[in-house]
Amino acid sequence: MVQTLAAAAEHPSVYIDLGRKLVDDREINITSPGKVAAKRAELIRFIWGKPGFPKGKLPSSLERGAVKPDNLKNLDRVDTLHIPMDGGINGLAHHFIPKSKKRGELVILHLGHVDNCTFNDNVPGEPDIGMRRTISRLLAEGFPVLGVYMPRITPDDCSWGHDQLFKIKTAGSPIKFFLESTLVSLNYMEKNFPEYKRFSMIGLSGGGWTTTVYAAIDPRVTISIPVAGSLPLYMSYGISRGDVEQNYDNFYRLAGYPDLYVLGSYGSGRKQIQILNRRDDCCFGESQHDTSASGLPFEPAVRRYEAKVVATLKQLGSGSFKVRIDEKATGHQISQYALDKIILPAIR
Repeated sequence: MVQTLAAAAEHPSVYIDLGRKLVDDREINITSPGKVAAKRAELIRFIWGKPGFPKGKLPSSLERGAVKPDNLKNLDRVDTLHIPMDGGINGLAHHFIPKSKKRGELVILHLGHVDNCTFNDNVPGEPDIGMRRTISRLLAEGFPVLGVYMPRITPDDCSWGHDQLFKIKTAGSPIKFFLESTLVSLNYMEKNFPEYKRFSMIGLSGGGWTTTVYAAIDPRVTISIPVAGSLPLYMSYGISRGDVEQNYDNFYRLAGYPDLYVLGSYGSGRKQIQILNRRDDCCFGESQHDTSASGLPFEPAVRRYEAKVVATLKQLGSGSFKVRIDEKATGHQISQYALDKIILPAIR
């Protein structure tokens, strides 16, 4: 496969082949509650194979208070969780524990595969992606936060390409490498923090993709808010085709993105709010949209698949889905507007 866009040079794990036809996922195939359960089980079998969903798996080690960020109000300490996976792959997550827990809800914040590989993104010269302000605001409101990294990514090493993970032989699919850090961390939280009665999940970029897929397979996540993380494959063009996990044929033949949106939204009290940044300078925004791919301009194309997901949930009788187009975001980020006007009102 050949990288054909200059933007791909900034994302070395992205392989863009405009000549390859992606899975056509414009139709939703989940039409009953029974099909929700069956499709979720099918995806779990694909991802983990015969071993199944690793509900009992826990982190290999915990570093209590090892990370000491500055100027985060209402922060007691940060614990670091180390998650071992097949093939020697390691996952990493930080548990930000507030001094005053005003909320019985843990908010998962997935970093994704952003350039600086750190939740501390207010460093001069680095892009403002909104991680630190999101953590700061959540802590100030009394929410504990779980900050999750992409597999094998650490604050000191951003070099590991996603395509390399797909060369590892493992039971099931390498897709699991992108999900297990969240899954294992939630297992740990359920066991050790019973006061966390609900789990919400937010993610940016590859973290938005992870939020979409994870909410689809684990209904423990009640509210999911993927930011700049995906579009249906039939709408994807150029760099919005994403990394290999975002267009992996064998997976999306089982469930295309609209099916995943349904799975992530369906259930009593469950909802998904997808945020797309109109002026995104990376992917999934208006400037990356090709009208010929969907047959419609950017916003009408978005509203078309949104309406299909909403209609399916109405037919199923449970769950909520909506797409919000962020007009204030200046790039590939969780904007202050999205945080104040969309995310916090949704999870409070």
